[in-house]
Amino acid sequence: MGRYITSTASYATTNVVTAVSYQAKTNDRVLCTSGGITITLPISSDAVSGDTVQIIDVGGNASSSNITVARNGAEIQNVAENLTIDINNSATVLVYTGATYGWVITGT
Repeated sequence: MGRYITSTASYATTNVVTAVSYQAKTNDRVLCTSGGITITLPISSDAVSGDTVQIIDVGGNASSSNITVARNGAEIQNVAENLTIDINNSATVLVYTGATYGWVITGT
């Protein structure tokens, strides 16, 4: 069973506020206060199906100074490319689905 953000508090969510590049961990809610940074997903060999990472542009800077989500060995949306967040105040939720599809966006 994966580790994921939940409203039932079954798993602890860690809020991380950052204005610099950051190595995300499973169940992190990364609050980005500036753009032009890279959030690196957990390494694919450590990820378990159902693991979740949420990235939120709380500073509202993503359209003029993009946030890059580095895939760290796994695919994102079944593509071997990093993700670019370029919409101000977006909240992107990524769930690890396994080696075949990698991280998938499940909500914004």
